[in-house]
Amino acid sequence: MFRYAALASLLALLACAGCGGDDPAPDPFSTALARAAALNGDPSGPAGDPPPADLDQAGRVGFWARRYAAADAAVYCFGPAAGGYVAEGRLVLDEKHDCVSLMYRATELAHAAGSSDILARALHTRFAGADWDSLVTPDGRVDYDDPAHLDFSVDMIRSGHWGRDVTASLHGAVPDTAGSSRYPPGSVTWVPEADLDPSELREGDVVWFVLDPDDPRARNMRGEFGLIVGHIGIVVVEEDGPWVIHAASRDLPGFYVGGHIVQAPLAAYLERVEKFGGVIVTRY
Repeated sequence: MFRYAALASLLALLACAGCGGDDPAPDPFSTALARAAALNGDPSGPAGDPPPADLDQAGRVGFWARRYAAADAAVYCFGPAAGGYVAEGRLVLDEKHDCVSLMYRATELAHAAGSSDILARALHTRFAGADWDSLVTPDGRVDYDDPAHLDFSVDMIRSGHWGRDVTASLHGAVPDTAGSSRYPPGSVTWVPEADLDPSELREGDVVWFVLDPDDPRARNMRGEFGLIVGHIGIVVVEEDGPWVIHAASRDLPGFYVGGHIVQAPLAAYLERVEKFGGVIVTRY
């Protein structure tokens, strides 16, 4: 991979191309990318050997999720909270993660051709269709309130930027009959916990945890905030079945202490966290 210094120099040249004479002006995306690079530092993720060359895209998603969990260098911070990646307008803030930012970074690193492509992919997926002239401020901050940013997980799933929704092809898939204040009943398909077949899950799947309509807290979140999905994780497959790697705000006694990027057996996580009733699955 190119190191960050080389990336910053390259992007600066792109942004300044045409500063004099009759050369064409830099295109808006190159300018936005150069600004973002100046703020976000080295985007290449936790240090270590690169993914094996024979891994497919899904395998690389799992690889990077494992790398983040093994590094144990990040603390949990909800993105919009003070110091979080949303509040700071950052694309890369690997010392602080919530479930969304971990998914962003693991998938961006898995798909990027090199360091020069990581931030570009972040902009093109997190802010697909944005006005590049206004999205990134001169100091490099991005605006997560921009209409191009998808704030609801169901909209993210439907965009296809984070894998193809394979939920309907899985054993036990059913329409969500409860809906929410944003999504009508029957408009979303999910797999309830009791019907989930662990053998159908693959390394690198993104699991979107569905709020259980039978749980009072989850039902309130559906009604008040319009949510269907309440959390996101990445599947890694171990000898005993699928585990989930995620940024956890709370402890799961017997498995991990919260406040970090952690992992637990998926079935145990669903059984213990009562507000989640099952999953939606996207796959690269």
